Amino acid sequence: MNPDFQVQNAFEHLSAGFLPLLRGNTQQQFDQLAVEKFGIPDFLLMENAGRSAALIIEREYGPVEGQKVVLCCGSGNNGGDGYVVARTLYNMGASVSVCFLNPPTSPEAKHNFLLLQKLEALDRSGRLQLRQEKSSKLPEADVYVDALFGVGINRPLKGDIISIVKALNATTQPVVALDLPTGIQTDTGYPMGPAVCADMTVTFSAYKPGLLLGQGPTFSGQIELVPIGLPLPAVLHGSELGMDWISTDKAISSMLPNRDLQAHKYSAGMALVIGGSSGFSGAPVMAARAAARAGAGYVACAVPDRIQHIAAAMTENPVIPLKESPDGGIDTTTALQTLEPWLNKANALIIGPGLGKHPHSLQFVESILQNISIPTVVDADALQVAARLLTPQNLEKAWILTPHAGEFERMVAPSKILDRLDAVHHWSRKWNCTLVLKGHPTIVCHAHQEAIVCGRGNPALATAGSGDVLAGICGGLLAQGCRAADAAVCASHIGGFAADQYTQNYHPGTMIARDMMNGIVTALTTLKMTRD
Repeated sequence: MNPDFQVQNAFEHLSAGFLPLLRGNTQQQFDQLAVEKFGIPDFLLMENAGRSAALIIEREYGPVEGQKVVLCCGSGNNGGDGYVVARTLYNMGASVSVCFLNPPTSPEAKHNFLLLQKLEALDRSGRLQLRQEKSSKLPEADVYVDALFGVGINRPLKGDIISIVKALNATTQPVVALDLPTGIQTDTGYPMGPAVCADMTVTFSAYKPGLLLGQGPTFSGQIELVPIGLPLPAVLHGSELGMDWISTDKAISSMLPNRDLQAHKYSAGMALVIGGSSGFSGAPVMAARAAARAGAGYVACAVPDRIQHIAAAMTENPVIPLKESPDGGIDTTTALQTLEPWLNKANALIIGPGLGKHPHSLQFVESILQNISIPTVVDADALQVAARLLTPQNLEKAWILTPHAGEFERMVAPSKILDRLDAVHHWSRKWNCTLVLKGHPTIVCHAHQEAIVCGRGNPALATAGSGDVLAGICGGLLAQGCRAADAAVCASHIGGFAADQYTQNYHPGTMIARDMMNGIVTALTTLKMTRD
């Protein structure tokens, strides 16, 4: 991607309200950029980080005066942040014990360590103690702070640090991690062996993927984001290093299409849904309803003729019967003739929900995908066909692929998916499409662009049919003229918003796809009110 375009694109994302998402190496380069190009001292960044974390600890766990706080500090800059937290809390009246495995190595960490040593020498109250700790027994405290490692870890922990991690995990008192819980891989969210399970994580400058992906949310607890002084120009220039984003209500509200005052059902966009099979008549119906709820003015649903009467009874949308072969599956030649006038009118296609794996049906899907040019959402069993057809040369295709984890693994086999964010980047480029990798959280990436991690959603979405609803929302937005990447990002956020709304009142395990469908109305209404 052209660096000038990256800078402009980053500015547009920030202005729209997206939140930056920084990988471990990018965060380190951001800090270096601030020092080298903007003259912001490393000491100031560390001071801002530590002070902000100390204030959040006081806000969350009450006045610190008289409380006992134990800080476990590593030898790098994360430990340096911990030393600033210790000094700040000491100045606020706390009794502070600083446990370190090894002396600090970076100039900034050394500076703050020396300040603590001088304070300890002058202290007459006994409220400040520095101790080199190599055992699993930590002093008793009201709050513990994990400042051992932070971002950048790429190997399992070893040696004495494991004992400290286990001791932190054994306590019943609150544990606060700085930037990222020790032991969690920065970009994937998976523990590299033993890892600190924090009650709260105070992260600096921007969110890290490891806080949101994999097991990161479980280990991070409550996440607090604090700025440490990196100016906007540093963020813009830093985008050349590779930045991803998190969607917000504000950002999505500005992307949603408006309906013209003179609109009629066809000018508002027509979507065609193709799917269904014996036993799975509900999937295409839900996709069709979701497309209509998302704003498409006219939605038609094409299903195998043997389930037409079932689908028609479940929806107010027109249902088109597709002839089946004598031995099952959709008859390609006849079905293409039936659909030709509908495809000529449609502004968007949604293909795959409930389709099944019959060879004739998959052959039909291949014929459709090879011959259409309209924007298309490819879902469920149609995904395997699409993966074979998509290449970097298919520049004219505006396709959105919506696999869940299992479908994605089958599509890319025998490749291993260890880093979801990296995988979305790689395969969206390889297939030259918009890829929506469903999960918690959902990640969207368009070929050669940044990835967007959905800032809405929760485990309530792990229910049968939610993917059909998501595909329908995507198609409904495509039909109204949204670009593929924008439609996918908005649809993921809308679906997540609906799930978040539901769990405000009900247990997440009770949600079904119909609840998600019903939530589209309130989600879109609320998001558009945010814009207005």
